Amino acid sequence: MDVNTDLLLEVRELRDRLVDKTDVLEKVKALTLLPDDLHATIDMVASYYEVSRKAIESLIVDHRDELESDGLRTISGKELSFFKEEGVISKNTPSLVIIPRRAILRIGMLLRDSHVAKAVRSYLLNVEEDARVEAPQVIDRAVKRISWREVYSTVNYKKKLGKLIGLSDGTATLLALSHTEREFGVDLSEYKRHVRDDDLEETFSPTELGKRMSPPVSAQRVNRMLADAGLQQWDEKAKSWVLTDAGKPYAKLLPVEVFHPDKNVATTKYAIRWRLAVLEELVRR
Repeated sequence: MDVNTDLLLEVRELRDRLVDKTDVLEKVKALTLLPDDLHATIDMVASYYEVSRKAIESLIVDHRDELESDGLRTISGKELSFFKEEGVISKNTPSLVIIPRRAILRIGMLLRDSHVAKAVRSYLLNVEEDARVEAPQVIDRAVKRISWREVYSTVNYKKKLGKLIGLSDGTATLLALSHTEREFGVDLSEYKRHVRDDDLEETFSPTELGKRMSPPVSAQRVNRMLADAGLQQWDEKAKSWVLTDAGKPYAKLLPVEVFHPDKNVATTKYAIRWRLAVLEELVRR
């Protein structure tokens, strides 16, 4: 049974299996990289796949967890200065997204409306035929009909877990979808996009809250005020602020993926984002 190229768009397990085949990129088209010969910018990747910069940026938003697992990251400071000295970016550039070959290849497996990406996927199918001989069970699982009833049950279960720890309904759903994607190797980005559209309640970091106070105060001062009000407490072991039960009506916990390049894994942390109503509570005290 031939594997349709669309499976690479839909099944993460296949993408993960083929993402090391980066030599395919040069077979399809010449690839321009930064002076380190390891990474490309968003504009370089857009040029390679002959699509707009916005198309690549949108894809990164939808699949950031996958791409960060391949080494995509944002650099600044001293690391960024190397590229400034090489003259490839403006000296006023505060940060830069750098994309290694693995992530460039994965973008080709995810990008729908690009003839170059389609050519990349076609080449990868030839590689996949060899992979079928080496490990047929991987391909067989991919081409079988996905049990969407099981996917649905898993998302619901993970969503309930998220709400138990204080996540909002939308955020818990988004986290559940992301975890289920990794577990089943399916693409749920379309669903996640709708969750983001529906979960638009404005929230603020301590820094942003401090700027809204009169007179403005620092983030450190806001954190202390929140702690004094019993809305959060410091967790010495985790080295971070933790939301208390009293603080839950005033805040949302948002999952943040943190990539650890030394271990080549990503972990999830939770950032407290405060609703504007918390300012009235702080002022009252």
